[in-house]
Amino acid sequence: MFRAVCALCALPALAAPMFSAEPAGKIVRPAAGSWLRAGKIDIAAAAPGGRLLLDGVALDAEEPFPNVFRAPIDAAPGEHVITLEWPGGKREARIHVGPSAPQGFREFVAHPPAAAACASCHALSRRGRFRFSGGCFGCHAKAEFAKVHSHEPHVLESCGLCHNAHGSTAAKHLLLSREQACKQCHN
Repeated sequence: MFRAVCALCALPALAAPMFSAEPAGKIVRPAAGSWLRAGKIDIAAAAPGGRLLLDGVALDAEEPFPNVFRAPIDAAPGEHVITLEWPGGKREARIHVGPSAPQGFREFVAHPPAAAACASCHALSRRGRFRFSGGCFGCHAKAEFAKVHSHEPHVLESCGLCHNAHGSTAAKHLLLSREQACKQCHN
């Protein structure tokens, strides 16, 4: 019982938000080192006063929430650099688009599909902070969850502890191996 209570108390501290108020910007989709089979790319990033570029050219990005940027683009085959710039900082992610992945690039699988609007899963809090507002079980069946997880859904409310909600180059969008994920709460 004590271990379960400790694990529940630790979840909020371990769950770093994908978009946070900290000044460091983040390119959350696609991941650096991604290989995309087709040229259709849904770029998502966040930074205060930021802007998105592809290969040094500014993208016409929508801003569905303050300081959150989304740019669905059609990229030509080849290697590209996605850049997120903001006052005092910059992040870059190299990606490859085309029929075959060069060495060092791994296939990126987007989640949710690019057609999903940011507001499907996110909203502003009463204090105006960008946050996750959906529930994973709005799309995913609890019965499927039970087949692969040893805890009840309410124990693992923060899916972002183990999964990248925007997509990944790892199977099942895992951030960590199963052993590492379990060790976040269990010694």
